[in-house]
Amino acid sequence: MRPPNVCGVPELDASPYRAAIRRSLMIAALAAASVAVFYIVFVRTKWGQEIDDLAFEGRHAAKLESTRRLNRMLNAVTESSLFLLGGAIVLIAFAQRRIRLVFVVGASMSMAVLTTEVLKLKLLTRPVFSDVQGIPQNSYPSGHATIGMVLSLGLVMVSTSGTRRWAAALAALLSTAFGTAVLASGWHRPSDSLGAYGVALAWFAAGNAVLLWSDWRHPYAHGMASDADRAPSRGLLVGAAVAMLGFLGFTLFRSLQDQGLQTVAYARAYVLACLIIDVLGVGVVLLFSVMTGRRARRRRDEWPQGA
Repeated sequence: MRPPNVCGVPELDASPYRAAIRRSLMIAALAAASVAVFYIVFVRTKWGQEIDDLAFEGRHAAKLESTRRLNRMLNAVTESSLFLLGGAIVLIAFAQRRIRLVFVVGASMSMAVLTTEVLKLKLLTRPVFSDVQGIPQNSYPSGHATIGMVLSLGLVMVSTSGTRRWAAALAALLSTAFGTAVLASGWHRPSDSLGAYGVALAWFAAGNAVLLWSDWRHPYAHGMASDADRAPSRGLLVGAAVAMLGFLGFTLFRSLQDQGLQTVAYARAYVLACLIIDVLGVGVVLLFSVMTGRRARRRRDEWPQGA
């Protein structure tokens, strides 16, 4: 931190903030580019569609009862449930009196879901190749996989230093569960989940850049105290926790008793696709957890006593 200026107000060193903002924006740009790359490779080309549909057909390796339960779980995730869980995440930030975070996390979740719906329903199309079987209409990117990832990244964004590891673990489980469920149930192809991850990361990385810019340019707006310095509203936190745990318990109850895999011709492609979705989903969550952790440490270093 620089010495105080003529008004006696400490000035923050701009260079680390500018570097962190550039990194966040670069990650956002790369994530957005990945959405375009996955679309061009797996949707616009014949050989890409063949690879995608090979794993899609392999979903028959799952027992019929398992598929039915996944369908019921996904059907439980409606617009109302998104508002419920998204609202609970925003409520956590509000309970911690982190007003800027309330707006940023809410905007990041909303814009990611809106972007997915506009891309899938309005802008992107899927060409039909004579030798490629499968569902002809465009399903890229997946709306449910986007919901799973935005809820996961939102939970990481509003977590405190003491809860970030637990939040990241829960977020990784939630995002990968949605990403693979939409494939196993036959709702989406593997690339649809990968594209959804890219959309979510792009908006949340941009949101992190906004928070970094706000920390630098307006350090006294709502204070710069560290996460641990803010006394949260316990009532709001309990309410948010009840909403989230209640819905998660409901969806898990509807997807119990998975009975394993059958042997079919495309089982290997299906399992490999699930592994890729899981690895990428966990990677996105961990990357964003590191980004938010660095921001929290910078705030503590700049204002160790709060403001």
